[in-house]
Amino acid sequence: MIKFFRKIRHQLLSENKTSKYFKYAIGEIILVVIGILIALQVNNWNNNKQLEEVQIKYLNEIANNLKADLVDIRFNIGFNETRLNSSKIVLENLKNDDVYADSLDVYYGSLLYTTRSVLNYSAYETLKTKGLEIITNNNLRKSITKLYSFHYQNVIDFEIQDDHALQYQVVIPTVLNRIEFRKNEDENAIAGQQLGKPINFQALKNDIEFKNAIILNEDMRVYMLENYRALEKNSTECIAFINSELKKIN
Repeated sequence: MIKFFRKIRHQLLSENKTSKYFKYAIGEIILVVIGILIALQVNNWNNNKQLEEVQIKYLNEIANNLKADLVDIRFNIGFNETRLNSSKIVLENLKNDDVYADSLDVYYGSLLYTTRSVLNYSAYETLKTKGLEIITNNNLRKSITKLYSFHYQNVIDFEIQDDHALQYQVVIPTVLNRIEFRKNEDENAIAGQQLGKPINFQALKNDIEFKNAIILNEDMRVYMLENYRALEKNSTECIAFINSELKKIN
């Protein structure tokens, strides 16, 4: 192609057609510029396509991580609901003058322990190393960042600094000194569910330290449930936002 253009230029010069030569030269320059622009456009298109594919990849990975996290969050909600219900029933039982019934064993056995969130940050952390700007939708990028950096972290910090401290420093020592635990042999029992019976039921009715520990535990379950339900809501909304963005991209 270059030889072809060169041949035409030489022919025009040899024929002393200077004006035609300049017109041709200008036309040739224009063609070269157009070719460069087209090449740049194709290159930009290829780069944008690659970035789009990377964005789709990470959005799918984050959505899958969040769906797995929802399983853990919902387990935590169920666990804390059980502990909250048991705390309420035990406190109500201690208010009354009723004799102790064996049907209460399941509630006295479900006073202890708390939850620890096991959340998957892998896709988000990898995305951060690649650059969060890969996600082109500003609102979606902010939503994902806030979920991981604030909502997730808020729950985890409260679990460790407040809930676990209360459970292991106050509730567990107080309950273990007053309740006798045994394994639940019922084949329909939830895995890990224990049974418990007061060592001295009558003394327990007037045991202020025990009641205070259960009241604090009840309040903590209420607060943790609020946190977990808020996290469930925010995670569900973020998944829906991601799915909506993926539909637009595709």
